[in-house]
Amino acid sequence: LATALNNAAFFAKQDGDELRARALYTEAITLREMAFGPKHPQTIAAMHNLAELHHAFSRDAEAEAVRHDILDRLGVDVDSALASA
Repeated sequence: LATALNNAAFFAKQDGDELRARALYTEAITLREMAFGPKHPQTIAAMHNLAELHHAFSRDAEAEAVRHDILDRLGVDVDSALASA
């Protein structure tokens, strides 16, 4: 079901329906978190798709927040990584 929701979100994004795509990606993330856990690659991929949706609709702050959440889940210290770059 999560894969179907993720795919439907992709097509909603392609059609320009940001609100529907966001809702579908969010539901896909929730289902994948429940089934696989917060660090599973499928959960992270769905979160990445949500971040890309935000970016596509010029919601860069939201995209950044999702990307930071992904890195936190993966154990990356964002502040240290940025400071050393």
